[in-house]
This record gives sequence, structure tokens and C-alpha cells, in this order.
Amino acid sequence: MKISQLSFETIENCGLFNKRAKGNGMVAKWAARNERRNAEALGNTKAGCMADARRYCKRQDI
Repeated sequence: MKISQLSFETIENCGLFNKRAKGNGMVAKWAARNERRNAEALGNTKAGCMADARRYCKRQDI
């Protein structure tokens, strides 16, 4: 699998007591999804999600 086959999206959840919460109380998280829409990699930032997606793709190529 290649990173170009994954789609990246933001997921927002309510987290009033989370220190990463925005002013409206929402916490953003990034997800990389495969063609079946399963989340294969997650991260608090897009860069963290990309790093996790790279590790996932390397594991799939073995």
C-alpha cells in the first residue's frame, strides 16, 4: 500500500477538559483512511498522522 492510496481527514470531538481543546471545546484529530474507509492511522496533528501512515504502509509491504 502507498500513502497516495490513503485519504486524510479531520475528526472533531467534544473535549471540554482537554488541554488541546479549541475555544469552542472541540478537539481535532487526524485520520488516514483506506479505500474501505477504515481508519488505518491516527494522530493529533497532520504530521503525526502522516508519520503513522508511513509506518503502516511499510508494515503492509513486508
